[in-house]
Amino acid sequence: MRLLVMLISVIALGGAAQAREAVPASAKPAAVQQRVLQLVNEARARGRRCGSEKFPPVAALTLSEQLTDAAKVHAQDMARREYFEHQAPDGSEPKDRVRRSGYRYRLTGENIAFGPESAEEVVAGWLGSPGHCANIMDARFRDIGIAVATGRKRGHIYWVQEFGLPAR
Repeated sequence: MRLLVMLISVIALGGAAQAREAVPASAKPAAVQQRVLQLVNEARARGRRCGSEKFPPVAALTLSEQLTDAAKVHAQDMARREYFEHQAPDGSEPKDRVRRSGYRYRLTGENIAFGPESAEEVVAGWLGSPGHCANIMDARFRDIGIAVATGRKRGHIYWVQEFGLPAR
């Protein structure tokens, strides 16, 4: 009986530890960025199926300050103006924001999400969507920028990933 109680305690503590590992959108930006980067790179290291397309394991992405700046600008703009689109109301596209950040690129991509409350939830959602998953698994991308912003209304959480392949 004592062993059973200890086992239940270990299982309960293990579950609590896993719950504490979730990084909420409200955490410090660096913690959110590192957790999203970790989860994305774990997926890239394993390879996966995105819809009907199979992707082999690929190299890890590197967090880019410039791409993070571009992601932050877009996340904050969506939160402030309450829209959810790749194209901003001023007509700018992801490549425009990346260029403005100073990142010199050959290729860019962008994932956005609205609503997830943690890094784990947003990455799971992106990996469950064939197009977003394909961006994450695209072997051509070398760099990533990550940002999250909270809107004025409860549950209005905006996530942005910018992907880049630098110019030679």
